Parts: sequence; C-alpha cells; structure tokens
Amino acid sequence: MKAKILFLLSLVIVLLSLENCKPDPKTQTTSTDPDSLYRGTKYIIQIPFGFPSLTNPYKDSLTVEGIQLGRRLFYDKRLSSTGLLACASCHMLQHGFADSIVLATNVSGLNKRNAPTIQNLAWAPIMFWDGRQPTLAAQAQDAGHNELGLLPASAVPMLQADSVYARLFRKAFGRPGKVTESEIYLAIQEFEMSAISANSRFDSLQRGQAQYTPEESDAFFTIFTQNTGECFHCHAEGNDLLMVNRTSGFTFRNNGLQVANTINDFADAGRGAITGLSTDYGLFKNPTLRNIAVSGPYMHDGRYKTLEQVINFYSDSLHLTPNADPNIALHMDTANGEHLLTGGMHFTAQQKADLLILLNDMTDTSFLNNPNLKSPF
Repeated sequence: MKAKILFLLSLVIVLLSLENCKPDPKTQTTSTDPDSLYRGTKYIIQIPFGFPSLTNPYKDSLTVEGIQLGRRLFYDKRLSSTGLLACASCHMLQHGFADSIVLATNVSGLNKRNAPTIQNLAWAPIMFWDGRQPTLAAQAQDAGHNELGLLPASAVPMLQADSVYARLFRKAFGRPGKVTESEIYLAIQEFEMSAISANSRFDSLQRGQAQYTPEESDAFFTIFTQNTGECFHCHAEGNDLLMVNRTSGFTFRNNGLQVANTINDFADAGRGAITGLSTDYGLFKNPTLRNIAVSGPYMHDGRYKTLEQVINFYSDSLHLTPNADPNIALHMDTANGEHLLTGGMHFTAQQKADLLILLNDMTDTSFLNNPNLKSPF
C-alpha cells in the first residue's frame, strides 16, 4: 500500500511539472506565419572567371529577399519627394545602369555630373566620380537625400503599410521587420551588389571560348595593353572589372579632359573637392568599360555623345594641366616650347576602327536583358 501511495504521489508531481512547462499562449508564435522561422534565403555571389575575390564586408549578409526588396525600392518613384523619380530614373538597365542624358537629374533640376554606372560595384571600395562615399548603402543614402529628396517621415510609413514591403523587410532584416531609413539603403545596396556583368564577347575572348579577329587582336594586344593606347594604365588588362589597373587598384586620374592653368582653374575639382588635397584637384575615379557602348554620354560631365568622339579625344585633343596623369603627359604636343591642345596618341583611322570594335565587344546583352534586374512593377 505504501508503495502504491508513493507511486500516485510521483505521478501527480510529474503531471504538475508538465502543466507548468506548457508555453504561455501569449508568447507563442503561430506556425502559419511564414516569416516566423527564418530571416531569409541566403544569397551567395558567384565570382565570375577572372574577377578578384570579393572582400565586400556585406557579402555574407545578402538574402534573396533582401535583393528583391532592394530591387523594388530601386524602381519605386514613391520614395522621391515629387513621386517622379527613382534610382532607376538615372540608372537604366538598358544603358548598363547608367544614364542616357548629359547631366543626371534630381528633384530640383540637374546635377553637375553625368550619372555613373552602378554595375559590378560589389567590388568597389569607393563610390561616385569623386569617391565621396565608401559603400553602396552610403551611396544610396547620398542619392536618396540629394537626388530623390527622400523624406523618411513619409517614406517609412508608406513602406510599412505596404504588405509586400512589410514581408520583405521582415525576411531581409529579421523580425519584427520594422522599416527604417538605414534598412532602405541597405536593401538597395543588396540589389546593386547583385548587378554583375561578366558575359560579353570580351569575356568569351578572355575565357578562350572565342577567337580574336585580326581587328580585335590589334586593338587589344597592340593598342589597349601597350603604350600605343595607354588604356591599361587606368583600365584592367584582363577580365576582372575593366575599371581598375591590377597593380594600382581603384584610382583617380586626370585624363587631360579639362582645360586649367592652375589647380584652382578646374571647372570641376573632382576628388580634390572631397579631400582638399591639391594633388587631387581635377581627378576623377576610373570608370568601367563594361557595356560602354550603351552607357553614353561619356566623361564625368557627359560632354561626348559617342565612342568615336571619345576615341578622337584620346587621339588628338588631350590637354596638359596640373595633375595630369603621367601617361597622359607623355603624349602632349609642343611647338616653340609651348604645349598645344592637340596632344594624344594620334591613332590611325584603322586603329580607331579597331578600338571601336573592341569597346563594342564589352557589351553584355545577357546583363542588359536580365529579368532579375528589371523593374518588378
């Protein structure tokens, strides 16, 4: 009998313990909530052939949903104070995510520079023509404030009230998924990091999947990668990004475009306006050559409409100015001890034609037509 009583007492204690272990209904998360179990689907950037390793600190935090969110934000005109502009208004996929007009627009009028392309910037350590921002998120914030006139007080509630946006913010940044201004820019950064171009004819040539024509061979091996054209000093020789030299990295250069007698005479001080260093006046970041045939107008001020004009500039119209790149200064014309405004590589008609073919080879039609980069609306 004593043993039976002890058994019954033990059973009661166990049942009471189980009852106390039940979760509080107030704190339970329903299994029907699709956002309750995980933050999102991890997205891993595949490094294309010939590209350098990716050291971007945000590369391990990308999610499929974060990129989808950034894509919507990139194309959403409601983020601008006028409701008329989006990031995509000045960075159009069909133009290699560059603009099609001379100077970029903003909610108040025109900028002073052409809108640069944003492709392959997952590898870029610095943004804008003058390098004033260190990350794509900072770039997005800069443009959001200065070009779009984004007002967080109105934009954040608008996004929070949108069921699609609310879900994507939860997936991209975890629960509770509160929309914040900083997360708007981080999401745009994720989308822009996914904008990778690496499948042009030039890439096929570099991968050995196509054969150089005589014109392409002459353009690349006797002009582009030699002092004949000096191109390789500012643009990579191989298949990585075509925007940097392998040894010097991302650099700022004065390519002889502006006319200036002193550093204070530059119409646009470029990098110098950011750093305040006299050695940086008149310098601008090297642009990529990828999809260059569709990304005009060209130069930081958009002064050239065609690639033929750009080639002619480097051939016969270089200006010797303070801070001119040493490789540019080597090709200045002089008369009676005076520098003329006719400097350049002095290409032949055939060399110009061959260079144009090579530059057109850098068009990546699969990138320009990538459905994952087009507007989701």
